[in-house]
Amino acid sequence: SCPDPEVKFTFIDLFAGIGGFRIPLEKLGGKCLGFSEIDKYAIETYKTNFWGYKEDELELGSITSLGKLPFENIDLIVGGVPCQSWSVAGKMRGFDDPRGKLWLDTIRVVDLNKPKAFIFENVKGLLDPRNKANLDLIIKSFEEIGYNVRYKLLNSYDFGLPQNRDRIY
Repeated sequence: SCPDPEVKFTFIDLFAGIGGFRIPLEKLGGKCLGFSEIDKYAIETYKTNFWGYKEDELELGSITSLGKLPFENIDLIVGGVPCQSWSVAGKMRGFDDPRGKLWLDTIRVVDLNKPKAFIFENVKGLLDPRNKANLDLIIKSFEEIGYNVRYKLLNSYDFGLPQNRDRIY
């Protein structure tokens, strides 16, 4: 699916922020086809860091507006789905929080575009027993559209970063 021999895979960067997923994916040989982000300052930083020397990459806008994307083959969709509604530091409103409902848009976009795989990350709070039904629903929804879901809790400290930051992937 990648005509350029130096490109090993293609990806879409959802909830792109300032490019935290993109940097390692490009180092691994990935080519970003497009990104979705709504924060104007994050978009400005993302474009400053990654645009201008890349060709044919699209700014996709809000995930809530995305449907079938204009790409033939998408190998991977990645993203850091907003986590405030699952965080034990917050109110843990889950799907009752508009940001929590963005998981439904994420599932819809994956279903419409059928990437070969996806990687999403979120806070450790999604594993909290109070969120078990929500996590089960997210997993079941991906399985119903044809994906095998595996998740793991990882800490950035274990990968050489100077901080303890647990995330579910």
